[in-house]
Amino acid sequence: MKLDRRFLLRGTCQGALAVLGLPFLDCFLDNKGRALAATGRPLPTRFGTYFYGLGLTKQLWIPKKGGKDYDMTIQLKPLEPMRSKVNVFSGLRVPLDDNPNYQHWSGAAAAATGISPTKISEFDSKTIDQQVADSISHGTRFKSVAAAAAGDPKQSYSSLGAANTLPAEASPLALYTRLFGPGFQDPSKGDWKPDPQVMIQQSVLSVVADDRKRVMQDLGAADRARMDQYFSSVRQAELQMAAELQRPDIQAKVTIPDAPQEMICNNALPNLRKSAPLMAKLGALAMATDQTRVFNFSVSEPGSQVFVPGDSLGYHQSTHEEPIDPILGYQPRVAQYNLYMMELFCGFLQEMDAIPEGDGTLLDHSLFFAFTDQSFPKIHAIDGLPILLAGGASGRIKTGYHVLGDGSPVSRVGLTVQKAMGVSLENWGKGTMETKSPFTELLV
Repeated sequence: MKLDRRFLLRGTCQGALAVLGLPFLDCFLDNKGRALAATGRPLPTRFGTYFYGLGLTKQLWIPKKGGKDYDMTIQLKPLEPMRSKVNVFSGLRVPLDDNPNYQHWSGAAAAATGISPTKISEFDSKTIDQQVADSISHGTRFKSVAAAAAGDPKQSYSSLGAANTLPAEASPLALYTRLFGPGFQDPSKGDWKPDPQVMIQQSVLSVVADDRKRVMQDLGAADRARMDQYFSSVRQAELQMAAELQRPDIQAKVTIPDAPQEMICNNALPNLRKSAPLMAKLGALAMATDQTRVFNFSVSEPGSQVFVPGDSLGYHQSTHEEPIDPILGYQPRVAQYNLYMMELFCGFLQEMDAIPEGDGTLLDHSLFFAFTDQSFPKIHAIDGLPILLAGGASGRIKTGYHVLGDGSPVSRVGLTVQKAMGVSLENWGKGTMETKSPFTELLV
């Protein structure tokens, strides 16, 4: 029997015809393992964000040289195992455009939107992950997923704009339940089939969609706007249900584990060292099985309250109260916390890199944007904000470089990211941060 990607499994479900495509089998891939042999369609490229609070210590993280052979600094040293797959950006500026410097917020919001925020704790537009999700998440079960290692669902930096922040899953068990609990079917198993309950729900929503024109004709402008927002939510639900009725195309070699046990999730470093890698692994599995193509992860809130048991000050308080050592020229306790954050980031990337897929790994077919809220938290400075990118975006971006920003607006990284992810746009940001200049030296 001849098989190709157009071969369909046919059967009946509750008396109705069901048609099912096949997953990414090895025989469908080209000899380079990068695309489907029959159609040339590439494997999906994923995107994610990684947020950590309070930045890094300037004297210890910025390499002296730019380019690929840059010197590995003390605070980048934890990333040494992933060096070849990480890009480091220094010297980036965050113009405020006459807005206040909202402590522990302006830097994070500017990095995520390319806009200096006009309100604290609110984004002035969609965050970068949602911009990308609009382009790449069609056909997945979840448009995007967010997770917070410290156990607070409000520690999410994924937003549709204004107060519309998308809550994070606040424990490994909660994340597992959402991704692999009720409604999940493992696409690597032979017994996958559409969920009849989803089929019923989808038909109900279809009736609502069919009646839309008739309802909208008799409404005023304000009510039409409200109904547009409502139907946008309905359409998103329809897309999710449609995705649940189709077997995901996957090529990664993965095994879905059993549900994790309940665990304590808070700002204590020992607990973060347990929850963060487990949630990273679950996020990686979700992307590998095409449950989502956008995964947002946070280690802490801006103004991080991470602490080591026995430390009376903790991370945030140390940034303000620890004196600068007159010989070293920096705050040694704060510098140690910075290292802990980079160790956690390396662990996150290693989970993404541990899943083989096609000609490389899940990380090779992904792009992760790591950002923070401060460059020097003792005085709430935001110019010089450290930004890191990881992953090759399926060969669309060069990796292993230190890019000297030379006072460039931080939005240039965001534009570079979106170009690499195939988002159709010529400029990004607003005000002084509006830019048409991605870092073209990294784009392939």
